[in-house]
Amino acid sequence: MANFYQEIYKLVSDGLNELAESVQSGKTPGNPVSETNFLNLWVTKVIKQQRYHHCVAKTLLGWQQQARSMGKNAQLKQQFEHIRQTLAGIPREENDEAKPTTAAQIQSLYEKLEQADWVVATEYEVNRKVTHHTDGQASLVVCAKQYKESVSEQGEVVKPLSFYIRGDVREFVDAAYEQGLLMYKVTDYKSIVKYHGEYMVYPANAGMCLPELPTV
Repeated sequence: MANFYQEIYKLVSDGLNELAESVQSGKTPGNPVSETNFLNLWVTKVIKQQRYHHCVAKTLLGWQQQARSMGKNAQLKQQFEHIRQTLAGIPREENDEAKPTTAAQIQSLYEKLEQADWVVATEYEVNRKVTHHTDGQASLVVCAKQYKESVSEQGEVVKPLSFYIRGDVREFVDAAYEQGLLMYKVTDYKSIVKYHGEYMVYPANAGMCLPELPTV
């Protein structure tokens, strides 16, 4: 089964490399409008060619729609660069596979948020709609039962794990990325924990959609 993480990284890298080659050869003028037009057409071309695994098809179709509706303002180059930079910064094995996500990384995230005055609640089970009171402080809630089921005895994340947050999403995503963790949004507000959004960490950071991108 194709890994979305690897396939999307290859896709955006190919798009940017082919754009650079086209500019260097003089086929595409080196200005923002021409570069945007190149990538807008490139996305449609690779869809028709079925060049990439179907796991990225939905993302490609979203970019195609964006290109059609926004034209020169689609900013695909900036998006591709941000995605490539983000994924390139995730720890990898020698064979270019993403390294396992670990309990140590998660614990480091907890510590980072606590230092930033977040309330971190990880000792309770979350199995029904609950309210978590923090008197206005930013907060992170992780179900103790799900954590135990998602992390192996060796300290490796083996199942997706939910993080319920209420606070500055950018701060949370950036803090996670600093620990080598990608966060995937399920919902930014309504979840099983009242007033908290739900985000997920996957084994080896391998979600099946674009992660939340940090401010890198």
